Amino acid sequence: MNSITALLVLLYITIIVSFIWARFRYFTFQSSRSRISSLLYDPVIGIQVSATLYFLIATPSTCSPINAISLVLYILCLALFWLNVVTTEHLEFAFSHHVGKVVTTGPFAYVRHPFYLSYILVWFGSSILFNSIFLWITLIYLVSFYITSAKTEEEVYLKSEYSREYRDYSKKVGMFLPRITLWKK
Repeated sequence: MNSITALLVLLYITIIVSFIWARFRYFTFQSSRSRISSLLYDPVIGIQVSATLYFLIATPSTCSPINAISLVLYILCLALFWLNVVTTEHLEFAFSHHVGKVVTTGPFAYVRHPFYLSYILVWFGSSILFNSIFLWITLIYLVSFYITSAKTEEEVYLKSEYSREYRDYSKKVGMFLPRITLWKK
């Protein structure tokens, strides 16, 4: 195993351990609906993680631009994920009907769903690294899940006491990517 592969494996395992920690220690589950919605999510994540680990260990890698891009995506994912954790106290799991205050600091000042963005970065990084049909299919499902979750969470906010604040916030901040108007400032 060369040094690039070893670094990719170390980063990937660190990311997965971080995600598992968050799933059981950081995110809260308020309703049985939350748990039901994750029934398909968990097996798809399992396929994504297992396939990536298999490819990382079994596929000889060389120093290539794709490896470098994946390495950068993994680093960005990990940094964004932990910055999100530091910025917030805890969050509800997807599809929850409970809302807390609108967080507009840290990564949330640039995108409304930075946790989902961090997940997308790692799954996309793995998909481009190995160009496997399994990884691309799971990536498509996971991005669809995150979009659906984000829209559902936003609908809950828009029906809450924070609706005006959230509406103003969403006009300024993109869902998964920063709005270009922020770049112009």
